Amino acid sequence: MARLGWSVPTTNTDGTVVTDLAGYVIQYGNSPTLLAQQVSISDPSANSYTVTGLGSGTWYFALSSYTVSGVYSALSNVASKTIE
Repeated sequence: MARLGWSVPTTNTDGTVVTDLAGYVIQYGNSPTLLAQQVSISDPSANSYTVTGLGSGTWYFALSSYTVSGVYSALSNVASKTIE
C-alpha cells in the first residue's frame, strides 16, 4: 500500500480563490510516463488517500484536482514508492 498526502488548493493558477473544488484524481502505474490506473476522490476537503492492492515493484503517483464544472488541474509532480 502507498499513503499519499497533499495540500488542499486554495488558489487557482490565476491567483483567484478556489470556490468550486469538487475532488481529486490520483493516477498511478509502474512507469512515471504511463500512469494508467486511477482513483477518484469526491471529497474536496480530503488531503490524503491510501492506495491498496499494489503488487511488488516501483509505483508512480500523480494527483490532479477538479472543479464542480469538470475542469481539471495539471498533474502534480510524480512521486514514487517501491513495494517489496
